[in-house]
Amino acid sequence: MTKRAAKPAVILPAIPAPEPFQAKTLKRKQFSSTGDVHIQGDVTITTQLIVGGDLLIDGDLIAEEVFCLGKLTVTGDVQVQSLYIGHTLDVGGNIDVEFLVKTGCSAEWMLRVLEIDQRKPAKDGSSFMDALVHPAILARHEHNDVFGGFGDIQGLGYLSCADLDCHGNLQLDDDLEASEVQFIGGHLAASAIHVAGDCNCQGEVFSETNIDVEGSLFAGEIISQGNVSAGAIGSQGDISAWGSIRAKGEISSLFGEIHAGRWIATAANLYAAKYIKAGESVVGEKGISCGKDYGIFAGSTLPRSEWATNGLISAAIKPRLILSGEFVADKKLRHIDALEKKRNKELDWEIARRVKREMLAE
Repeated sequence: MTKRAAKPAVILPAIPAPEPFQAKTLKRKQFSSTGDVHIQGDVTITTQLIVGGDLLIDGDLIAEEVFCLGKLTVTGDVQVQSLYIGHTLDVGGNIDVEFLVKTGCSAEWMLRVLEIDQRKPAKDGSSFMDALVHPAILARHEHNDVFGGFGDIQGLGYLSCADLDCHGNLQLDDDLEASEVQFIGGHLAASAIHVAGDCNCQGEVFSETNIDVEGSLFAGEIISQGNVSAGAIGSQGDISAWGSIRAKGEISSLFGEIHAGRWIATAANLYAAKYIKAGESVVGEKGISCGKDYGIFAGSTLPRSEWATNGLISAAIKPRLILSGEFVADKKLRHIDALEKKRNKELDWEIARRVKREMLAE
């Protein structure tokens, strides 16, 4: 048995890292530190908060712009206009960001955004980078990259923002509300997901209830314990929902199957590399196709006598490989929408969500 070659030791700069800045509370117009910062209470910054190391706040964070090159940990709520993180974001409460949330920011990127690289060189010969982060802290950041978790966001509350650019995983105990999800490099998990524009996730998208994306939704895999609704839906793997799957544009699973507890409907094409399965109807106005050695199941939760009305399959041309359900020509997405409005049976999770909405409305 051959021995593994030992990894070369990471050589840190001879200059020791600065002592962490510590305070019980922090309330200033602007604050910056090239090292680590630990605040034992709330933080309120009128303009910019810039930290080259890790930032730990045992309370709430309120600021205009936050630049943290290391890890940002907040035990309370976060309320800012823009949030830029080098490594990870860990929040015990809710995250309210008016504009952009971005993780995985490099030191060079922060220098350009802050325009530090446009200043006049210091007389003592120090570099532009030294104004943002201490050399020992920067070397520590680069060493920590190999341990994973880079660019992650974790919150015990909700995340509300305009744009989201997350280079790691995003995990929330509550809802995600965003205008645009530009990029998620890992997985996305939340209680509910609502995006006003497009949503691009390289990994799995998981919701305990509904996924509502008004633009296009693309993910490695999509799993919803409620309904999935989007302008168009594309996935490398499976698309699965306890409820319905609805889109005005194309619904496609390039290498997996599409599975809905209720129905699947699109005003465009419906494609899966493997099976297409629905407890009720399957509608693809422009066409439906599945893998040649697989098939299409519709009405799997209904008696055969209801297939023509509630367990139907409809497309421009009768698809091949229908294994259950009844083909009915010329049905549209709006036909399924009309049937859904008449439904009086709720799933277990829908009852809880409806009660919550009614309580908040009172």
